[in-house]
Amino acid sequence: MTVVRVTASIPPTIAPTAASWDPDRGLEVLWNDGQAATYSPAWLRRYDYSLDAPDRRRSPVALWPAEAGEPPRFTHAEVVGSTEGQLAYLDAVREHGAAIVTDVPAEHHEVERFAQTIGHVREVAFERVHNVRHDPAGYNVAHTPGELKPHTDMPSYNWPPSVQLLHFLTNRATGGESTLVDGWAALAELRRDAPQHFDTLTRVPVPYQLFSDDEDTWAENPMVALDTDGEVRLFRFSNQLAQPLAAPFEQVEAFYDAYRHLGQIIDSGRYRATFTSRDGDLLTVHSHRVLHGRLTYDPTSGSRHLQDVYMEFDDLMARRRVLRGEHQPLAAQAQEDA
Repeated sequence: MTVVRVTASIPPTIAPTAASWDPDRGLEVLWNDGQAATYSPAWLRRYDYSLDAPDRRRSPVALWPAEAGEPPRFTHAEVVGSTEGQLAYLDAVREHGAAIVTDVPAEHHEVERFAQTIGHVREVAFERVHNVRHDPAGYNVAHTPGELKPHTDMPSYNWPPSVQLLHFLTNRATGGESTLVDGWAALAELRRDAPQHFDTLTRVPVPYQLFSDDEDTWAENPMVALDTDGEVRLFRFSNQLAQPLAAPFEQVEAFYDAYRHLGQIIDSGRYRATFTSRDGDLLTVHSHRVLHGRLTYDPTSGSRHLQDVYMEFDDLMARRRVLRGEHQPLAAQAQEDA
């Protein structure tokens, strides 16, 4: 019989009184409350918390070199039409932070349909499917033909969307090449060469705002968030949405020194990929890591129209686990022993 105990009922004196190992059954433990348990080898491997286990479980990330090339490319047919193709695409997004899907049907809201094959659309205050084209009345600099500096979207949320899909319905204008920058690689350089600047950007909160006539988003957080191992988890960078700093006076000068240094790295061209996005290309960006932008284009030279939606990186990785058959819970004990 299996006994389920709530956490509060477990006595502080709980301890094993005997333990033995069987290569087939696993670790057999007798506890001092009279309960016996067997922990299978597979269960012990999955939940190993020895010193090097977190490193082995951490998702592999390949920071881009200074001379970065284009992101990995996949055809629409292989991503939506086969498990192997979709897994290769998801692996690329996980490792490189970006991927391009080619030959996506140039139909309105196709980006939304594609998103639903790999996860779920993240709703934001603005359009679910956002149109990006030349629009003098637009509420964002993206609607102009000017250069759009590398940035992350929606830092004006406390938890910005972590994936963005950008689908080029048509791109016949002269100029407007797409640009991507590996923000985590830029931060790694900053951390190496000026650790005091890196530390400042993890501590000083920056306000960001994006609004329209009908909606408003506002959040105030440090530009860099770390995980429990001290690795970068989330990067916010958007010069066009940053608001006046509201920090103690003694932090202001240090912040702008750090901000300027990081901006110089991002503008240097290192860790940057520049390429032409063609009709039917769909760009996937892990937007807590990779900054995106574009060069200036001539709106009179041809049509340029893309649609984008937001998603969550967690959902893409969940899809990957499901396709790999890794999502099912693993019992500590075989059913016959329960």
